[in-house]
Order: sequence, then C-alpha cells, then structure tokens
Amino acid sequence: MEFCVDFAKLNIKINSKYDYTYNFCREFETKGKIDFEVETTDEKIDKEIENSEFNPPRDYAESICIYREIAEALPSYNRCVFHGAVIEYNNKGFIFTAPSGTGKTTHISLWKKFLGDKMSIVNGDKPILHFENGEVFAYSTPYAGKERLQNHSSVKLSGICLIKRGKENKIQKVNAGDYLTEIVPQVYMPFEPLQAMKTLELLDELLKDVPMYVLYCDISKEAFKTSFEELTGEKYED
Repeated sequence: MEFCVDFAKLNIKINSKYDYTYNFCREFETKGKIDFEVETTDEKIDKEIENSEFNPPRDYAESICIYREIAEALPSYNRCVFHGAVIEYNNKGFIFTAPSGTGKTTHISLWKKFLGDKMSIVNGDKPILHFENGEVFAYSTPYAGKERLQNHSSVKLSGICLIKRGKENKIQKVNAGDYLTEIVPQVYMPFEPLQAMKTLELLDELLKDVPMYVLYCDISKEAFKTSFEELTGEKYED
C-alpha cells in the first residue's frame, strides 16, 4: 500500500507490503507535495529477520527496514536519526543518550515522575534531528522504542546528556570531542559514502552548536535533581 507521512517537516511517501507499517505510522499521515519516497525489498526483510535476536514477524521487520531507508535519505535534507530520548521542559529540549540498556528511558521517566505535565517526552528512542540556521531541532516519530513514548512534536535542543551508570550522582559539562567514540555510534550512519560523509558533517554541527554533558547516575530522585538543575539552571523544589 502507498501512503505519505510527515517526519521532521518532510513529506515521505512509503510503499509498504504489509498493513503493519501503515498502522504504525498512521498518526503521522499527511497530504501534500512529496519530498521523497521509500520502499524495501524481500531480501532486506529476510536479512532483518535473520540478524534480529528475537525473530520478529515479517510485517514488523518491514517497518524497521522502512525506517532504515528513510534514515538513508535524510542527510540530503540536513537531517539524521539519533539514538536518544528527547524531552521538552520550559521550551528547551534535552536529549539523553547511551547504549541500549544503560538507562535513558528510566532517567526520563524520573523527570516525568517529578515534573509531571511541566515536561513532555518528544521521542523516547529514535528522533530525527534537523539542522537549520545554526540550530538543531529534534522531531518525534512513531519509532520511539518499545514504550512508544512520543508526543508528535518538536523542540530546539539545548543540551546533549550522555548517561553512565554510577554509584554517585554527578554531572559535568564536557568537551564533546573527548566523547566521540561514545557519540558516533548513537547516530545512524548511512551505507552510501556521500550520505555517510554528510552525516559526519551534521554530527560535527551538533557537537559544536549544542552543549554536551556527562551524567553519572543511579535511579533515584537525586539522579533526577542532579541532571535537572545542571541542564535547566533551575533549583528543584518539591
């Protein structure tokens, strides 16, 4: 089936074999002039299933392949997919990133627990970043992790926070260049060489334009206070 979605202010036509992809993305369905279109192949779906740890259904595997095809095209439009959880507070966006299983979803859940409706989760796993006039904006997509945490919105990024597990809760502003080996794997890197080169250029812009922090934390209220107060510049009051 054919349908069009709005991802990060781009109208993308999707040609899918299964209804799952449409149902998964239907909240983002739109009309209008198409910027580009994507589809996948049976061979790529087979490979996705083969390489997966949990043997996903074929229709689900197609949806993953479709997002990969979208990610391959995004650098041409000054955009990329980033592995991280984006939250919005007081019109500022913060992206928490870490290898899978480190605790980024747990940490943003702490922000939600203690701030409630004062904050929102833009995307819990794989937002699209858009680079525009020296600023970086994060956009929600339906590809938001198993919890499907997203609110169909966007926000300007004011900080990148790399999460590490620690017995002591502490955060510090750092030179992003010292953490390239940990940040680069969090960006989707296209297979096509020119698109990969463009992605590296976008990553360079990201690390120049958006302050970076490293947070060592557990899963306590103190962990939330530590990151909240440093990132927002505000004192947290119960």
